[in-house]
Amino acid sequence: MNTDAPAHTDAALPPALRELLERELSPAARGAHVGLLLLAAAASAALAALWLTEPALAARTQAGFALLLAINLSWCVYALWALRHRRVLYARHRLIAARMASAFCALYSLGAFALAMLGGLSAGWFAGLIGLGMTGVAAALQLRARRHYAGLQQRRAELERAFGPSP
Repeated sequence: MNTDAPAHTDAALPPALRELLERELSPAARGAHVGLLLLAAAASAALAALWLTEPALAARTQAGFALLLAINLSWCVYALWALRHRRVLYARHRLIAARMASAFCALYSLGAFALAMLGGLSAGWFAGLIGLGMTGVAAALQLRARRHYAGLQQRRAELERAFGPSP
């Protein structure tokens, strides 16, 4: 079942709204998603190759590889989904991507700090600080996406009050 499909029939939509809903991703957005897919796929392949060729890795290192591989594969799935649908990404989709970025950056930061504290790796502190910076950027993007989504929801409620609920 396609969850992106509108709940109403296309015949009931005004032509301008139908055109807006059928608009495809811009070439820049498509290129960005292709870049994301290629980068995440390359990182996934490199991580998988390193992980598979080093069977004697410590358990925490193997857990780190598994986690990083899962994160990269998640970005691959997201990019493939966006490219497959080829439609303009809606505010909810932007919010999902921002939540993914925030969660993954926070997880990276926590892992780096845990390595610094528990493993005695001084480079973990630097990596954790970089992760905090990435988490801050991701959180700002998430806040922006949330505000945009809330504004659209508010506008929708205003229109429904003015013109009645959608069919």
